Amino acid sequence: METARLKSIQHPRRSKGLLTSFVSRDGVIPVGAHRVTLPQELTPALRRLADTGSGPEHVWIAFSHDHRIWFFTATPSLELSRERGRPVLEIRSYDEQGDLLESACWVHTRDEEWVRCA
Repeated sequence: METARLKSIQHPRRSKGLLTSFVSRDGVIPVGAHRVTLPQELTPALRRLADTGSGPEHVWIAFSHDHRIWFFTATPSLELSRERGRPVLEIRSYDEQGDLLESACWVHTRDEEWVRCA
């Protein structure tokens, strides 16, 4: 039963909502940034990352402000979610050229916060 619940968390729509929650935390994106929803609004390198995700559960989100783009991808980790009993996403952030800035697993707590997995 627990596995079925955790698999439902991995649905792309749920993962996109969790990634949005992660990125919406204070200080991640500057005030006034607007959401990029179309791949055509991304740089060619980021468009490739959006198109070549690691499976159907892979989701992305991007924001733009003053000619800068913040691009994030997320892939749920069933194994880590099972360990913690909570949704865990592997979240990666990239710069405009598609270079990886950071990659880490984050757990969404019962208090609606995000904690980096050790």
